[in-house]
Amino acid sequence: MSVDIKQSTEGLIEMKSKVFEGKVMDDIIQAAQVYFHHDQKYLKIEVLEQRKGLFGIGAYISAQVELNIDPIEEGKKYLQQLMEDLQLSGTVTTTINNKMVTFNLSSNQNGILIGKNGKTLQSFQVLTQQVVNRYAKNYLKVSIDVDGYKEKQAKRLELLAKKVAKEVIQTKIPAKLDPMTAYERRIIHQTLSKWEQIKTTSEGKEPNRYLVIEYK
Repeated sequence: MSVDIKQSTEGLIEMKSKVFEGKVMDDIIQAAQVYFHHDQKYLKIEVLEQRKGLFGIGAYISAQVELNIDPIEEGKKYLQQLMEDLQLSGTVTTTINNKMVTFNLSSNQNGILIGKNGKTLQSFQVLTQQVVNRYAKNYLKVSIDVDGYKEKQAKRLELLAKKVAKEVIQTKIPAKLDPMTAYERRIIHQTLSKWEQIKTTSEGKEPNRYLVIEYK
């Protein structure tokens, strides 16, 4: 299985950091290990201020400690492990646009990664977002796609939205769509947002939340 990143994260992704104070460096290290839940080898320490004191009296040290773990790399490793657990061979590539990180998966059995109605893919996205933001200083949005599935799905949903909306305009009868993920519902909403005679509302509770297309 190969892993590739298409754009450097340098300057775009900030890792978690915190300033610690103590009498000696050991105080800083111990406090940082407890705070970040990682060993010293994963910590980058920069001394900000230090006073040695006399015979240890009045000693003081202040240091900024950064968790030296790339959140994007952790996200890739997590997805790679998921694919290996499913006994799939394939690739994980990454693209970054502002604060949106997209992981693109490709395997010998993409259907397993996507799941029925894209539900497995959606679950992977939620879990990977949690992994990435465990290490990122600023919140990062995560998107996961499988060989362009989302683009194809978006086009299909746009066609469906327009078809149903035209029927609603003709009949004046509201149309209830099948349950969809939040991502899919958003595509429908956006597609019909400028239709003056149509309004869309989300109803029901997750995971069975659905859209209703109505005539205004």
